[in-house]
Amino acid sequence: MRTNEFARSEIPEGESYHRLARTRFFRWWVPLVAIAVFAVLSFFLWVGVVVVMTIVAILGGSGLALESANLGEIAGLAFGLASIALLIPLAFFVTRVAQWRRTGSLISVTGRMRWRWLGCCVLIALALALVCAVLVPMLPAASAGAAAVEAEPAGTSEGIQVLLAAMAVIVLLVPLQSAAEEFTLRGLVMQLVGSLGSSEGRTAFSRVMRSPWPAILAGGTLFAALYVATHPGHFWTTASLMVFGLGMSWLTWRTGGLEAAIGLHLINSLFQFTRCALEGRLSEVGTGVVIGAGLPMGVDTPLTLAVTTVQVGLYAFVVVLCAPRFGVSDRSAIRS
Repeated sequence: MRTNEFARSEIPEGESYHRLARTRFFRWWVPLVAIAVFAVLSFFLWVGVVVVMTIVAILGGSGLALESANLGEIAGLAFGLASIALLIPLAFFVTRVAQWRRTGSLISVTGRMRWRWLGCCVLIALALALVCAVLVPMLPAASAGAAAVEAEPAGTSEGIQVLLAAMAVIVLLVPLQSAAEEFTLRGLVMQLVGSLGSSEGRTAFSRVMRSPWPAILAGGTLFAALYVATHPGHFWTTASLMVFGLGMSWLTWRTGGLEAAIGLHLINSLFQFTRCALEGRLSEVGTGVVIGAGLPMGVDTPLTLAVTTVQVGLYAFVVVLCAPRFGVSDRSAIRS
């Protein structure tokens, strides 16, 4: 059978998730090109978002837009979530063009989304989030933190309409936003780092980079590092984000795909954003803080870290326990 020398590279055989970018087309400069392409595309995406928001602001100032602070908050929420969701095609473009490999290899070792497994992970995350949402507010520390956050629940007919509009935006865009962040942080970052170690190399560098730990560390701490750079005083929240990121990175490697990370990220985001919508705090959405369900966004206390650690630990335990029953593999198939 004739094959095209320049056809996209197939998924490497018998490799862990973090090594899937180490294809036959890999060269030392490929990660640099991938980073450069992603940075350029992200810049143009950011410029586009700024232009759109500027136009909306001009229309609002000219009286052509509806004069409502709540509508402005909903529009800001929609723009914020949609701009993050657009990282999905950016990540796929980098994978397909810059790295010249199958886009499905960004998702899992099977080259596709394992939908039954994703559904299982979502149900596990939902059960844990419901438990947190019920039990955490009963704790004294949580009550004190919640009291510090002013809530303005909507009770009027206009408030209900605003709430319904906000919920529509949340339900439609949060799944895409959660998946986009996982494709980028746990997908591109882990596989870029994991591709650096040569398969045949015997040097200490190659052996270390072939192991999953550098990729897990990079994928798990990048967002926390970006957050602490803009919020230097939020120690407990930063630590919580690091625990969440490291836990999801480890699960991505352990289960051979992004489904487990997407499941918990999705449920936590839905709980947090819905709570803010119900309490009339839409303006607080967009801080980038998505941690254990049941805690108000913006509460920077030791309880934040404790709840996140317990939730991530229990989630990882149950997910690893259920993985064999769903035939989840942590390595790509070996073609005969």
